[in-house]
Amino acid sequence: MTRTTILFTFLLFAGTAHSVQAQPFKVGDYVDVQAFSQWIPGRVFKLVLYGPGGQCEPLSASCSTIGAYIVTYVVNPASGPTENMTALADVRARVPTAEDKRVEAETSAALARQPHGNTLGAKYGTRDPRTCSSRTAPIRGAPTADQAAQYVVCEMEQGDGGNPLSLVTNVKAQVASVSHAPTQLINTPSDIDPRQPVWDLRGSFTSYSCASLGSLLASNDFARTHNCNAGDAPNATGYCYKNTFGDWHCALFGAPANERTHVLPPAGY
Repeated sequence: MTRTTILFTFLLFAGTAHSVQAQPFKVGDYVDVQAFSQWIPGRVFKLVLYGPGGQCEPLSASCSTIGAYIVTYVVNPASGPTENMTALADVRARVPTAEDKRVEAETSAALARQPHGNTLGAKYGTRDPRTCSSRTAPIRGAPTADQAAQYVVCEMEQGDGGNPLSLVTNVKAQVASVSHAPTQLINTPSDIDPRQPVWDLRGSFTSYSCASLGSLLASNDFARTHNCNAGDAPNATGYCYKNTFGDWHCALFGAPANERTHVLPPAGY
């Protein structure tokens, strides 16, 4: 006998199972769940149904007894809302708060605008990472602040469809007025042109690390739309250099501040 069957049998003999026709809760209802000696706010994700032969899917009239609920709620803040089986006696009604409604509307809007298809961004529910069609300007001298910021974006935004996708916003760069030799870099890029000068940068950016939708443990809409962590780098430093093919590469590095988990991807689908 499986653990799920034992749970259902106990609940049924205790007189706490309900028929679908008289169910107290339906999918999407806001509820409280009794877990870890406290009541935790959540939302009904799925009904666990049983028929004469045991647990079943609602495909026939005989599959009509609710034995438990799958409820979405937060067990570990680092993991975000996840789905957990909950006994009938451990679920009670809850009136949604203004924050519940805000998150519900935000989630619905984000889900509606997510890209579809086989693009890289679609694998993460985000826009595609930005690329640079050309990296050759300027031919001589230092890049402008706008050019440096664009090269930083192209350098930092990347993903492979499986590992977390890196995206950035609010990139600002200031280019030093004088250059220096590549030998003064602490970590010299392997493709750097030793004959070309290096230009120091300082600036700021917001970075996002987004999990691919296929890697998510949770199935709820919130998890599928709030699949990014974000952080700000207000005091970043870096450099711009040319490689041996004459292409510019610029990078900014900075300790993250104001780190946030389970946030929406940056705008721009």
